[in-house]
Amino acid sequence: MLRRYKTVPDLKAHESAAAISFVDPALACKLTAMGVRPGAVIEMIRKAPFGKAYYIKVDGIRLALREEEAFSILLEI
Repeated sequence: MLRRYKTVPDLKAHESAAAISFVDPALACKLTAMGVRPGAVIEMIRKAPFGKAYYIKVDGIRLALREEEAFSILLEI
């Protein structure tokens, strides 16, 4: 089955995509408070050395996300 979306961990360093929605409604509330909203452009800055955290830039603001939070953001292909 072919996916029509990506998640944050699918991005490579310095690749960007627009957020379209969230998988988990509980995390959606936290992420919107952090500034991650549908339509926001998300750029992958880098992954943590052991892969449990992701450093991203959302509309010019740098954030660190846990793996669970990163997988809950759906991105436009």
